[in-house]
Amino acid sequence: MRAIVWLRDDLRVDDHAVVAAAAAQADELVPVFVLDDALLASARTGAPRVRFLLDCLAELARNLEALGSRLVLRRGNPAEAIARLVAETRADALYVSQPTSPFARRRDARVRAAAERTGARVVERKDRVMFASHEIRSTSGGPYTVYTPYRNAWHRRLLSDPQPPIPTPARLPRPVGGLASVALPSADELGAKLAPGAALPPGGERAARERLDAFVARDLARYAQQRDVPALDATSRLSPYLRFGAISARTCVAAAEDRMRDDPRAADGARKWIDELVWREFYHAVLAEHPRVVRESYRAEYDAIEWNHDPAGFAAWCEGRTGYPIVDAAMRQLASTGWMHNRLRMIVASFLTKDLLLDWRLGEAFFYRQLVDGDPASNNGGWQWAASTGTDAQPYFRIFNPVAQGEKFDPDGAFVRRFVPELAGVPAALVHRPWDAPAPPRDYPAPIVSHAERRVLALRRYEAARTRGAAPRANG
Repeated sequence: MRAIVWLRDDLRVDDHAVVAAAAAQADELVPVFVLDDALLASARTGAPRVRFLLDCLAELARNLEALGSRLVLRRGNPAEAIARLVAETRADALYVSQPTSPFARRRDARVRAAAERTGARVVERKDRVMFASHEIRSTSGGPYTVYTPYRNAWHRRLLSDPQPPIPTPARLPRPVGGLASVALPSADELGAKLAPGAALPPGGERAARERLDAFVARDLARYAQQRDVPALDATSRLSPYLRFGAISARTCVAAAEDRMRDDPRAADGARKWIDELVWREFYHAVLAEHPRVVRESYRAEYDAIEWNHDPAGFAAWCEGRTGYPIVDAAMRQLASTGWMHNRLRMIVASFLTKDLLLDWRLGEAFFYRQLVDGDPASNNGGWQWAASTGTDAQPYFRIFNPVAQGEKFDPDGAFVRRFVPELAGVPAALVHRPWDAPAPPRDYPAPIVSHAERRVLALRRYEAARTRGAAPRANG
């Protein structure tokens, strides 16, 4: 039997449901990745993610070779490229992971139709998440819309249906000879230019595993206490690797559970971190059940919010020059690393939507372009949570004060000074409100808005939308 494994956002060989299933059945195997030029050139696809993808593909090719296989790279429209490969190889089956986003489902439907017309059967396996949306259901049979009940149901499901990591085959079926494969392009060839001085994490399965092992050994036990402190390297930073499937959620959960069994003192941190992985699954479920949230507020009444039109304010937010140190430091962290600490994501999203009163979709699109871990489900879910427009969102009247948030989570200003060197000489007691310093730094801007004034205006806008907004829409 000859099989093709079409790899997309599952760029690894270890603990891979699709690779293992195909390897168990096939005599000859063709792992393929299709460089989709339309996707690579999209305005939503930023340089950090492209560069990380190329790193992951380069290592994936090496790992496949070590198992006796070979990665075939094709370029173009995925449906056309896969159909041609099926015809070239006379493949019996095409193995794929189940898609989770609306875009991926539409793309995969076209590929499935093309493959089946060419004579191959299509075999899907769940791999992107531990539990698909239809596997976690409320007592009424519908999807959950609130995280805590979903989390409880998710843990119950895990007890009854364990998801251990899938062993890596010792060898993969032999490759099909004579197949053309394009060279892996460089980031420069794809126009993926980073900002000067930007330093991204290395991509690939090895870096993912090293990061997981170090986090579990060093930081997991203290995760519950330290996860909100951006000056510390106390979080896993595995989100880019989960985004591209360089590591699986199964492997992450298993590592946390093993640590908890070995050292009960790590239990609180392990449980808290696993719950963060469940948030990821929750947002994937929300997007699967409600694909309209890609463009619309989950809570439809908030599509009636009166947003400001403020290009200058948006530019200041993007560039980290709002005059609020914790916001600016966070945005500069994003520009220089392609990543942002989760607590800071909430702070800057609240600032954009409730201080600048700008549409959450502007911030969601900007983040998606800039983040190495830009993920349709998690990015959308996080933004709608912060903007109070999503499922189980932060209440609209809870508006983060950027000064108070900075003083609480970066009390000595260590994080701010790392990314906003203009504030290096400001005393710790004033670093989050440098305008109160006896000699405010001349090269750092004054606040572009008054938080107190904008808080009042935001409450009015949200309350007005609630009054005149539409009733919640049906699932779509």
